[in-house]
Amino acid sequence: MAIHAVVFDVNETLFSLAPVRDRMVEVGLGADRLEPWFRAILVDGIAAAAAGRFVAFPDLARHHLDVELRRGGQPADDATIARVLAGFEQTTPHDDVGPAFEQLRSAGVRIATLTNGTAAITRAFLERCDLDVLVDEVWDVEAAGSWKPTPAPYHWAVERLGLPADRVAMVAVHPWDIQGAMATGLVGAFLERPGAAGYPSGFPRPDHRAASLTDLVARLAT
Repeated sequence: MAIHAVVFDVNETLFSLAPVRDRMVEVGLGADRLEPWFRAILVDGIAAAAAGRFVAFPDLARHHLDVELRRGGQPADDATIARVLAGFEQTTPHDDVGPAFEQLRSAGVRIATLTNGTAAITRAFLERCDLDVLVDEVWDVEAAGSWKPTPAPYHWAVERLGLPADRVAMVAVHPWDIQGAMATGLVGAFLERPGAAGYPSGFPRPDHRAASLTDLVARLAT
């Protein structure tokens, strides 16, 4: 069945968090603290969603950065935290993002983004990289009142697109995001970027998977 719209996750799917890691190093944290920090944000945000509550990504990001700084014996003042989080304003797209978006546009497939982060950060990223003209919708999960992978954000996105769920694909590097999308009827397209943890064998297999975004969207746009 033809795909009429593709919804993209943002953090790590479209851009690397390397600039945030660089800022963490600048304030005295180890480069290896990025992944535990980001994972803690996701765990708490998803746990809150499972309990029927919504907590904004920036609030959790600041909280867990405060924890990291204190554990590392570094100042945890507002200026230091803001300096690290400003790394999100320096992100650049993975090399395959622009070509993949162009492929979809050429095929007449609509493009949307849906992040557990903020639409403002996504929009600034797209504008900074001249990709905004290729994207139809820029969303975060706040309007849905729940984080991915709970059903609400996917249902909300499909409703906004005005399409049947099976005509919409979700692209992400996070297996849990693919599982949430597939459980609500969307097509799951797993992007297995180099260095990623891979796809858990206990999860139902994604509908599509590839190591590059251009290869993945080529399968969706046919």
